[in-house]
Amino acid sequence: MGGFNWSGNARAIYERSISATPVLFRRYTQEGLDRILASRYGTKKRISEAMLVEVIRENTPKPFLGAGMKAIAPLLTDPSLARR
Repeated sequence: MGGFNWSGNARAIYERSISATPVLFRRYTQEGLDRILASRYGTKKRISEAMLVEVIRENTPKPFLGAGMKAIAPLLTDPSLARR
């Protein structure tokens, strides 16, 4: 999991976003999320739910974004993050 520091439900959202990905693409999804989070925020900064959702939104192919947001919505402390 890249050794990130998580805030709120960010870790659960991270895990759900990977498990919601079709099996053949999970490794690619996890490596991509890890790479983007590390390059954008580093490994020392606490990753919040909003930060993670922003990365997911920007990097999920449009045809899959709705399903991805639906998968993580129950875990969001601020449900409006799934609608932005």
